[in-house]
Amino acid sequence: MSSRIQKKPIFREYIIGSKPVPKIDGFPVEIINNKIPQFHFILAFASEDYVEDPSTKKKLGKGNFSANWNVTKFSAQTIRNLKDEYFNVKVAISLGGRGTDFPFNPQDKEIWIDNAKKSLQKIISDLYKLHHETVIDGIDINYEYIQSSEDDFAYCIGKVIDYLKTNISGLVVSIAPSHPVLLHYQTLFLANKDSVDWVNYQYYNEKVPSTQEFVNLHKTLIDTFGVDKLLAGFSTDPKDKGNISLEVFVEGALQLIASGSLSGIFVSDAQSSLFSEPPLYVEKKAQDILTGSGF
Repeated sequence: MSSRIQKKPIFREYIIGSKPVPKIDGFPVEIINNKIPQFHFILAFASEDYVEDPSTKKKLGKGNFSANWNVTKFSAQTIRNLKDEYFNVKVAISLGGRGTDFPFNPQDKEIWIDNAKKSLQKIISDLYKLHHETVIDGIDINYEYIQSSEDDFAYCIGKVIDYLKTNISGLVVSIAPSHPVLLHYQTLFLANKDSVDWVNYQYYNEKVPSTQEFVNLHKTLIDTFGVDKLLAGFSTDPKDKGNISLEVFVEGALQLIASGSLSGIFVSDAQSSLFSEPPLYVEKKAQDILTGSGF
């Protein structure tokens, strides 16, 4: 799917099934706003297996990915039913993981690429296929901790993106950069501009103390990623509290929308939001911002 024909605004919600608590029983459909042209649920994470380097004790990735979410609660049939009921909903899977437990650090680049192609194809085309058609609409690249070089990251991930886009019709691709690994994702994006549809920038992974700093940072990122693809992200996970406040995010998002500089918002994550007070407030507020409801 080309970014030139995508409808805006877009809202995306991460469901992180690998979190031990709190657990989530299914898609939080109560947050779906039918005024949003594209609403994406992102199942996270498809994480790879690792071996330990005996000399450095570092984790080395093998590229064999498996789903860390509950595949019964989030089954192919469940997704098909969801998409049949809500016209604007798509479902993607995110590969990688949060933190140092899930580094990008291939043991062998070519073996990693081959294993990643096979294992991700198996998840998308076997686990999530109904009546000869996959119900998965996209993949999201979401490594927050990268130990390889920028060029190796771009090479390996780029090869996997090309393979999946070639073999799965209409697949949407997003990447999820954050400040600590921004150069890796910039290198990946610049080498694969036509293949990357959305850029989910994690503002919650760095200190953004004021509205003006948020707005300035977003406009700087537009220089690399483009206004049509760049999305702003907020986290409801208590571990991310203190980096950017909801007040700063809301005020900044309103300013960016007013200047035509924001195409969409994503929130991480549904589990934390369900157990916030009031539940799922951020998701509903973000979509009100995007649609101009109540502002």
